[in-house]
Amino acid sequence: MSRDVINRTEMIGATLELGGPTIELAEYATTGLLAVAVGPRGQGKTNAGLLIAEQLAKQGWVSVLIDPEGELESMYGAAVKSPADLAKKLASRKIPILVVYAKDAEDFVPYGQTILDAAEEHRKPIFVMVDEGQLFTSPRRRSDGIGNSADTLNQFAERGRKRSLDLFVTAHRYTGTLHRSLFSNKNLTLVGCQEDPTAWAGLAPQFKASRIDYSDLNALGPGEFFCLSRRGVEKVRMPMAEALAKVAPKAASIKRTLPATFSEWDRAMRDMTDERLQALTPTVVELLSAVAGLSPQQVLAGGHALADELEARA
Repeated sequence: MSRDVINRTEMIGATLELGGPTIELAEYATTGLLAVAVGPRGQGKTNAGLLIAEQLAKQGWVSVLIDPEGELESMYGAAVKSPADLAKKLASRKIPILVVYAKDAEDFVPYGQTILDAAEEHRKPIFVMVDEGQLFTSPRRRSDGIGNSADTLNQFAERGRKRSLDLFVTAHRYTGTLHRSLFSNKNLTLVGCQEDPTAWAGLAPQFKASRIDYSDLNALGPGEFFCLSRRGVEKVRMPMAEALAKVAPKAASIKRTLPATFSEWDRAMRDMTDERLQALTPTVVELLSAVAGLSPQQVLAGGHALADELEARA
């Protein structure tokens, strides 16, 4: 059976609002969207996927949420009953967001194949969010269904472009968690707070053209990401997905405490590069101090620590 050349017309005019400048999906019309979010637990990766799923569902996609924890049914309705039930609902496209409960790789494989079959047959836009991606794919493991599951997700990444199939995967780390095919095909990356300095070795090449370093990633709060897209690198603060906002407990935002004493400033200065230290001219320091609302005592202590560190490196 012959097929027309795929024309992702749904991408034209579609957008994503992720807490920074609007992302125009027309930029992804020839490649499809393959997004990866990395960061420790509790940093907002799942919320990011749900936010994209909700926004795309309002613009003509059917969003499929792969839920290994069984947490999403309370927000988006009962999970599909079986792969056959999923196939039926993907064909009818009457429900914009579908939940698939798959606790591990073996559970996921028949659902993943159903999604591939639906994309091949209908060629209408489907967005798949895979939460806790390290449960379903690995750079090395093939046991316990991981191999078949990884192969299925690799087909999403490699063949989805021509089948109107878009993908979002979360993982705890940038290296050692997901199959390399996902990283080689990704075109939108969200990097959240990094608490392990050893993670920087794998992430550093992503930020080579910017002045972002490990300390910038470590300073990110929950819901904050560096977004690497076709336009470059931007810091974003992700709004909460609508369904999650209805059930999430109200909590005051947590702000990291800025150094207050000479010793605290001294420790902070030691981790800064020479280039960054030299950029802290009196004018810049005055401006940053005013923006951050530093007290005169903090400014004085920080100034002494900066002078000492510059002298030590001279």
